[in-house]
Amino acid sequence: MDSDIPVEPSPSISDAADSVRRWIASLVLYVELRVRLLALESKEAGFHLLVLAVLLVSALVFFAGFLAMLIVFLLYLLMLIFHWARGWSALACAGVLLIISIVSGVIFRFQIIKPLYPTTFAEFKKDREWLSRQTKNSG
Repeated sequence: MDSDIPVEPSPSISDAADSVRRWIASLVLYVELRVRLLALESKEAGFHLLVLAVLLVSALVFFAGFLAMLIVFLLYLLMLIFHWARGWSALACAGVLLIISIVSGVIFRFQIIKPLYPTTFAEFKKDREWLSRQTKNSG
């Protein structure tokens, strides 16, 4: 054998290695592009959520202002209709608002104790009972 002849890898091995390298490079590029897209969409989603939060807070502030003006109007209306002094009108308005808030609290209390997904939880309970019977029968 002649030792001066350089030994080169066979073409099929180098082609396979190049193919694997290209496949890995394509996969890395694909993942990189998806991460960039996710970053871009995250910025847009963050801005969108910020706008929604600002709009919600401003709506709540304006609604609170509306309620304050409504209470002031009710005080003025009580003073005009019944010819009461400002203090008695404020006391009557506060009493009405107290009764409304108590009724709202009671309604809220009854609504919050109501289960959210009664049918789903009933099905889960049936499944647990069925599984417990199956494990007892098999054991």
